[in-house]
Amino acid sequence: MAESYAARPGSEAGSGAGAFSHLRETFAYAAAYLHARLRLAGLESKEALVHYLKIIAWVVVALVIVVFGYLFLCIGAVVLIARLIGVEWPWVMIAFAVAHFVVAVVCVFRAKSSLTVPMFSVSLQELRKDKEWMSSPR
Repeated sequence: MAESYAARPGSEAGSGAGAFSHLRETFAYAAAYLHARLRLAGLESKEALVHYLKIIAWVVVALVIVVFGYLFLCIGAVVLIARLIGVEWPWVMIAFAVAHFVVAVVCVFRAKSSLTVPMFSVSLQELRKDKEWMSSPR
């Protein structure tokens, strides 16, 4: 094994070099190893980025299709209800819009009430305990 180390190109191990030379060579190999690993990580991160961008693109396309599907479903329901009850379709469309606005307002109020709920209460309680313990005399 010592022969293979001494036979490396640029190695001064066989020439009786000192500790500084060996350290320099060790750091050079470590830097080359780190450089190779970072290049590999860079390549893999580019592949991962492309992969996740494709996933995000498919999700966006799906969401757009769902929104248009929902819109067409609502329009179809408006037309169907208008024909079934014998009312002009604009009045049914207004009723649908009002119903959607009511649901949206309810969702906003639910979200607002959820904001008042404290988050991370257990963690904050533990931090308070730690702060009291650190400030108390020993």
